Amino acid sequence: MSNNSRQHFVLSTLIQLILIALTVSLSYSFTKHFEIIPDSILHLPDVYVSHADMLQIVKIFVITYAIQIGLAFWRNGTSAFSSAKRFANEYIWFLYAYTTASLYLFIATTINYDPQLIAAIGLFSTLFYVLAFVILHSFLFGGSLLASLGGAIAATFKRVFSVTGILALVYFLVPLAMGKAFTSDRDIANAITQVRIWFNPVETSDWGFKNYLPKLKFAQPVLVREGPEGNGSVYVLERGGKIFKVTDLNSDNAQLVVDVSALMGEVEMENGAIGFDFHPDYAHSQTPKPYLYLYYTDTRDEAFQHNRISRFEISSDDATTNTSTETILFDLIRNKSGFHNGGSMEFGTDGFLYIGLGEGVHPAEATTSAEVLRSGILRIDVDMDPEKSMPIDNPMEYGTVQNYYIPKDNPFWGNENIRNEYYALGLRNPFRFKFDPKTNDLWLGDVGSTIWEEVNKIEAGKHYQFPVVEGRSESGVKAWESLDIPQQGPVYTYEHNAYDRAVIGGIVNRSEMYPELKDKYVFADNYSAKVFVMDIDKPQVDSVELIARANQYAQRGISSVIQLSTGEILITTLGAASEPSGEVLQLVHADQANVFREEVDNTPEGYDQAATAGLFAVNCARCHGVKGDGKGPDSGLLGVKMPDLTSPIYHHNTDSAAIKAIIVEGGAAVGKSPLMPPWGGFLKPKEIEHLVTYIESLPDQHHQH
Repeated sequence: MSNNSRQHFVLSTLIQLILIALTVSLSYSFTKHFEIIPDSILHLPDVYVSHADMLQIVKIFVITYAIQIGLAFWRNGTSAFSSAKRFANEYIWFLYAYTTASLYLFIATTINYDPQLIAAIGLFSTLFYVLAFVILHSFLFGGSLLASLGGAIAATFKRVFSVTGILALVYFLVPLAMGKAFTSDRDIANAITQVRIWFNPVETSDWGFKNYLPKLKFAQPVLVREGPEGNGSVYVLERGGKIFKVTDLNSDNAQLVVDVSALMGEVEMENGAIGFDFHPDYAHSQTPKPYLYLYYTDTRDEAFQHNRISRFEISSDDATTNTSTETILFDLIRNKSGFHNGGSMEFGTDGFLYIGLGEGVHPAEATTSAEVLRSGILRIDVDMDPEKSMPIDNPMEYGTVQNYYIPKDNPFWGNENIRNEYYALGLRNPFRFKFDPKTNDLWLGDVGSTIWEEVNKIEAGKHYQFPVVEGRSESGVKAWESLDIPQQGPVYTYEHNAYDRAVIGGIVNRSEMYPELKDKYVFADNYSAKVFVMDIDKPQVDSVELIARANQYAQRGISSVIQLSTGEILITTLGAASEPSGEVLQLVHADQANVFREEVDNTPEGYDQAATAGLFAVNCARCHGVKGDGKGPDSGLLGVKMPDLTSPIYHHNTDSAAIKAIIVEGGAAVGKSPLMPPWGGFLKPKEIEHLVTYIESLPDQHHQH
């Protein structure tokens, strides 16, 4: 190779690789706003591709094209821009590279496959490639731009219709054909999914779970706590309002201690009994305060839902007696949607009770922090100590607040725009939080909307940016109030995929029982049932480690992560709504694990409309609405128009098989939005059949003519 040829090769190679990198970036930006393939020609689902995924796509295409350029030069011996004929030969290699990169992206990665983006890359890279040839060939070898363009088009047209050119075109169509088959043929979709799993294996974990209460199952347990008596007992809260005490861990006996199920009304959406804690002096030797504080919802009122926090005296072996001692602290009225209640309650080492309230805890006519208690952490003094706290200085128009004082050092005293009970603000749905037993830092999992989940370290007087910012990205949603207080972002945030989409706040492990996890934050995701560990010594964390996965997923997944004083890390899994199948599990090394995914289908044979309505409410209503009319609380954030499942027109244009397919395979597999996840691996077959029947009954139940 002469020096001149070598220089031309190096120059043309650099130009081609730079162009392909720019092409991917441009295509990514372009397809966020415009369609390459019109919807009128081919309906394609809206696919979310993150910026990080875009950078991975750049890497895949650049590497593939680098190999292509090297092989083409080895085969032809000249640079791509030396002549029109050489350019045409290079373009055939170009098609092979483009198709190979697309196929690799489709079957060998976990990146969402966006046909619009891939089509844009093909179109723009071809245009840039032709433009580069015209300019460089004219510059390096002389001749007019028009002559170079005409020569390139003529040579390429001739080359494409040769035998190898036709083979390249056939290969070029393979990703399109596979994509079409993926969305229309279930067997092919399953085969492609298996290939993707094979290419992207999850490493075998050193951790698993054993059943901590092997002879007991519960009806949707939302939280387990260590008993305050110090005798090794645990208490389990069921979503339906019952609290059980288990003293013998190997017994099938669970003692009912409190039952508020008769005070709650219908339990659906995110409602129910959702959090509890014991008074820190519960078992004090001199002045015991045998109190349990419970957060539950009451939907019996026709006009409003009531979110209630009450104290119960647990001094009797009779649950009815204990329940009758209810003393209400908060009775907050809110809209009837049932979403975003929050849930956690924890006593701090300061003796004060910290309460997490979701952004949904308010009536429609009142939204601000001066009017209602929502979207934050409260800090109150249940002992009403006048040396530490002050009486409630302003009544609550939208509910009742009583039987507590407000700590004098709460951060918002004197701020007329914020009620004094607040400790921190700007949280969407603080479902689970815990104090670090060493530092007293408050670590919280904030359940997000459609894209981001957050892990936050809560500090007094801070605003955690919801609704304006979720994760570290602006949401496009305006704030409901303007507060001049310090803002703080999450320590860790992760994007939703089909399954990772509901963070469950956990614990900071300071125990020697898990030396490998010492000084790590252990938390989970409800939908995927994954358990993660995270460093805690950085203000911002970019990655976490997956260590285990529980045996029940989706809405049956993990509902709490706690640690006993003896060191054991426990989780609760909700289980099915139709039968007691929730469990209390202990994190253990893999060789001690005895809990694995259950394959047995115990769903009742007969269709029960009421039970299936509850199944729909729990799994579908956030997006599709309680009635199925597409007006769920998160529907406006999805970026796609939600179908009205109550409309006869919708059902005229579909059938049972199509409804079942989208539930089982997810939106992307049937040409719909990929934000509709596949439920086939999570819901039982009978539950899916019942859901199809229920959805087909919605026009008769709810449609308004």
